[in-house]
Amino acid sequence: MARAYIVLARNDLDDSLLQVLDLQPNTSQLNPILSGQNSGQTGYQTFYLIDGVNLPITTAAGPPITTGVAADAYGLSAYLIDTIENQVGARAATAANAILASGDIEAAVAAGTALTSVEINAILAARIGAGSSLTAGNSTGTVEEILRILAGERYRVPAAAVLEDGVPNFIGARRGAFVARANVELPQSVEGVYGAVRGRKFNAPPAYLRPGDPLVAPVQTGLQDTNFNDVRQLVDAGDLHLSATNGVLADLKAATFAFENPAFTYGAAGTALTIGLGNILAGGAGRAVTVYDALGNVI
Repeated sequence: MARAYIVLARNDLDDSLLQVLDLQPNTSQLNPILSGQNSGQTGYQTFYLIDGVNLPITTAAGPPITTGVAADAYGLSAYLIDTIENQVGARAATAANAILASGDIEAAVAAGTALTSVEINAILAARIGAGSSLTAGNSTGTVEEILRILAGERYRVPAAAVLEDGVPNFIGARRGAFVARANVELPQSVEGVYGAVRGRKFNAPPAYLRPGDPLVAPVQTGLQDTNFNDVRQLVDAGDLHLSATNGVLADLKAATFAFENPAFTYGAAGTALTIGLGNILAGGAGRAVTVYDALGNVI
């Protein structure tokens, strides 16, 4: 079945604070044999997009344009710079333009408006370059991958990734990818002094380590990454639409939803912001989430 995406639309909702419990099957009561699904649909909405893990991507001017050399880049701007070709000259997008495009996409989430290919392509053409789109030229972007990032999945582009060839033209082959679950094991956590053990943390008590083994962090290889978010895969089903019409999601996506987190300040100069970086006014009124189907239509 097609996926649906619940995107947090404001930054003041702490992890393990906001729950959606009127979807089926209930995660705590899941029986895959009876439900026909291997994952429950209810749970916390905890993964807020902070572009870049999280700073906006940087680039070296080139030619050829390359990503910043300081560190791997994560988030929506990184995704756009890796997948979208500027049709003006068949070049890579600059960091500044990718950040502007990301901001427009995030502003749409804050406003509760659609992010179909039509809306996204209009943003890309305005911000990246005339004629630019998800699929124009050597571009390889998709609506659903953008929604995955907005819903909290991490897309990583490696430091110093080369975006253009020597002509210079944008290289269509991707350098980045969605990261995978982090490795939490060391060799000594698999085979300890008392025999085979699994799942020991890197900072497990010395009794579980071989004599002389240092306490070091596990090595992350390939797509393994400590920034991985285990985002629940939601199904675009009737109960989700019912929730969005007159259930929990209907309350959360309403512009009248009000919440004030004492760790934040509210008003024109406050720290409580929408995903589009707009200020949440005193009283804390503003949508908590926007819900999308796989095509970017608002549910």
